[in-house]
Amino acid sequence: MGVMYAHLRMAAVGGLAVLGFAVAPGLPLSSDTLSDQQLRAALLDPVDFPEGWASDSERSARQRGFGVPKPTEDSCGQLFDSEEDTTAKAGFARTRSGPFVTTVLASHEDPEEARGEFAQFRAQAQKCRTIHTREGPRGSARPVAYQASGLDVKKLGEESTAVRFERRGEAGAHTGEVVAEVVIARVGAHLVRVAQAGREDGATEDVESIADRAVDKLEQVCDGHMPTPSPNQPGTTDL
Repeated sequence: MGVMYAHLRMAAVGGLAVLGFAVAPGLPLSSDTLSDQQLRAALLDPVDFPEGWASDSERSARQRGFGVPKPTEDSCGQLFDSEEDTTAKAGFARTRSGPFVTTVLASHEDPEEARGEFAQFRAQAQKCRTIHTREGPRGSARPVAYQASGLDVKKLGEESTAVRFERRGEAGAHTGEVVAEVVIARVGAHLVRVAQAGREDGATEDVESIADRAVDKLEQVCDGHMPTPSPNQPGTTDL
């Protein structure tokens, strides 16, 4: 498994609106908390993806009526997102019909607080074995359910975990055609989530590879460096 790489090709998503990141007001800076600028630098961007991917936006997702699921259950609402005060977010898509990826960085005041949030995610994932959402264009959205299953990924950062959901139809019949996966990892006082949704027919990427790149960028920023491009990025020459 190599680090993901690519050049951006906007034509692949038919002119999707671009949203590189959205940063909420930051906490007072400490030795552990990253600034808004550092969070932006650590966030995934289109060149971290294989050729053909482009930036996506929450507005485009609302217009389409589908993307990475937003559970309707209050107790499961933060599986794919975060309500922390200091966050940076980005979305990506390969086509208008998917697959889709979202990533969220959350900066905490200290590692202990981040460990607590990580533990809360694990507890939430254990309880949310079935999640519900609505999918489809406005006026014709229909309720769907996703059933949780295991997802094995290597250890990322200081601790990590993952969960996979498979979509079920309105009658509860297993379709196996759409999956949603989320990986969360902790690096010091910071958490990074990477979620992917798409058809289970080879169209989706290896979510572990995406998360691996996300953690690598975050670790570089936490070490006081600007993230370096992937050595496998097209056009890069080894000297």
